[in-house]
Amino acid sequence: MRSRVILIALVLGLASIPSAQGGTAEKLEDVGFTFGGLTLDANTTGNATSSLADLPAVVEYYTATWCANCVYVEHALDDVENNSVNIQQFHFHRDQDSEDPWGTAEGEARWDDRYDGGVAPTVVFNGSMKQIGSVAEGDSLEEDYTALAAMDLELGAGVSSMGWNNDSGVFTWNLQFDESIIPEDGELVHMLWITERFANFPDGSNGVENYPHVVKALFSLGNNSSGAMVIDLPAAHDGDDLQLHLIHQIVLPDSVEENNSQPPIPVKSDNQNDGGLPSLSLIAVLSVVMVAAFTVQRKQQ
Repeated sequence: MRSRVILIALVLGLASIPSAQGGTAEKLEDVGFTFGGLTLDANTTGNATSSLADLPAVVEYYTATWCANCVYVEHALDDVENNSVNIQQFHFHRDQDSEDPWGTAEGEARWDDRYDGGVAPTVVFNGSMKQIGSVAEGDSLEEDYTALAAMDLELGAGVSSMGWNNDSGVFTWNLQFDESIIPEDGELVHMLWITERFANFPDGSNGVENYPHVVKALFSLGNNSSGAMVIDLPAAHDGDDLQLHLIHQIVLPDSVEENNSQPPIPVKSDNQNDGGLPSLSLIAVLSVVMVAAFTVQRKQQ
C-alpha cells in the first residue's frame, strides 16, 4: 500500500512539471501567404492607401481568455509593435468555448483549414510562418517575432487601398500588383476582417480583462482586385471601437491544398504548459510510472 501511495505521488508531481516544447518557427509550405492589413475605424467614413512595401506584417494570433501563457505572447507582440516594428495584430479566440465569449465559426474554420487547427498560444506571420507556444526559439519572444515580421514577401511594386462609408455601409477595395506573385494555377483572393480594438471581460481567468484586437467577423470579397460591397457590421462587445482591415491572400492550387482537407480537431492547451504542447518525454515517463504502479499492486495481491 505504501508503495502505491509513493507512486501516485510521483505521478502527480511529474504531471505538474511544465513542458519546454514549442518555440521553433515552422515555414508553411502548403498554404499561400497573406498580406495587407490596411485599417480604418468603422465609426467614421474614410479611406486608406499604402504601397505594398509599406504594408504591416499580418499577425494572426490564436488565443483564449483562460490561457495564462498567452499573456507572455501578447506582451511580446505589443513590445515588438511599440518598438516601431510595423505589424497588425488579429487575435482569434476559440469558438464555442464556455470560458471565452469571442470565438467565431469562420475564424475557427480558417485555423482548421490553413493551420491544422488552433492551439493557444500560436502566432502566424503573413500566413507563412507559424510559431507555437510561449517558449522563445532565440533569446526572447520579442527577438523571434521581430525577425519573423521582417521577412520579405517580395511583393514587388503595387498599391493596396480601401474605403468605408459609415452611413451607407459600403466598403470598397483596390489592389494594384505584379501578377507574377501568383503561382501557376493559384489565385489571389481578398477579405475584409472586422476587429474590436478592446473588449472587456473581467471573468477571463488569465487576468487580462481588456482583450485587444478581437476578431469579430471575416468577409470574403472574392478574387476581383477591385470592387464594392455592402457590409453588415457585427455588434461590438462594448464601446464603439470596431475596425475594418483589408487582407489579401494567395490561394495555392487545389492539388496542394487538398493535403489539409481534414485537419485535426483543435485541442485546448494546458495553461500550465509553457510551450502550448504536451511533452512527449513527460507522457513516456507517466506511462512507465503507471505500469510500475500496476505491477506493484499485482505483487502485493
